Amino acid sequence: MWNYLKRDKRFWLGGLFLTILMVLSIGNTVFNDGNIHKVILQYDKTGYPEVPPFPPSMQFLFGTDRAGYDLLNLIIEGAKWTIGFAIVVAILRMVLGVIIGFLLGAYVKRGFKKIEAFFDSFTIVPMVMICYFILSEVLIYANGTIPAPFYQRLLFQLAVIVLLSVPTLSLYVANEVRKLQTEEFVEAAKILGGGKLYIVVKHILPHLVPTFIIMLMQQFVQTLTLLLHLGLLTLFFGGTVLYGDEADSVTHEWTGLIGMYYPSLSADTWIPMVPIIFFSLTVLAANKITDSIQDSLERNRAASISVKNTNKSVLQVPENELFTFKHQA
Repeated sequence: MWNYLKRDKRFWLGGLFLTILMVLSIGNTVFNDGNIHKVILQYDKTGYPEVPPFPPSMQFLFGTDRAGYDLLNLIIEGAKWTIGFAIVVAILRMVLGVIIGFLLGAYVKRGFKKIEAFFDSFTIVPMVMICYFILSEVLIYANGTIPAPFYQRLLFQLAVIVLLSVPTLSLYVANEVRKLQTEEFVEAAKILGGGKLYIVVKHILPHLVPTFIIMLMQQFVQTLTLLLHLGLLTLFFGGTVLYGDEADSVTHEWTGLIGMYYPSLSADTWIPMVPIIFFSLTVLAANKITDSIQDSLERNRAASISVKNTNKSVLQVPENELFTFKHQA
């Protein structure tokens, strides 16, 4: 797989884009204490005062918002929350989903249908609605009130978003495990005395690792989509501060910026478009990485099949030619 990926531009460009954003964002926090350039008043060449929002220019590459914050600085500062949180959620979802799925698929027999019926219920109700009703009481608070500490809000939001997806992932993994248990190589391992744990680790898990890699990238994109939906509902990552009818994000995370700036789309188009563009590019980069990995896995599979067919054709000898020597004059 790696031999193909290292020559695929989609993989490198997508990974480089995400890596650069993460490095810049973490660097701004470490070396600049997370400060964001803000201008609330400046004067033009004729001496007249100007107030934000300032449109894109050489001074402000992507412009500023209505509060005077440089949108480029906001994007850089919020990248670690958007990309980093989605990565953490995707990893935790896969770890829990794979562990529970293997336990259900390998060890649960009689009650599997009941568990499957219960887990199927999580696919009916939209996850964004469940998350909103659970998180709104914790993350939304008015200015002047004392909310829960930031780390508690963050951990609570992380737990909710992760755990709500575990049943669906676990059910999928369990069905894949049960399907592989009917294959000939697994039946042969059972006949030879292999235990359940040995068969799972040595035979089933290697076959599912490529699928898990694709699922990990899919969970990354799904997490970004969920955050975007919550942001449009003014439920921002880390907390939503209400100033009367206006909402503000406490982390400058991208989906929160999109939800916060969306009302300005008709008046000051560049303000919401900047986080929308970067969010879209992040999803595009993740999809390109996924496509690259999927193509490499398919090529590996096709190559292994062709090698097996070649070996079979070499080993096949016609019966009438057994023990027959041919000489050419």
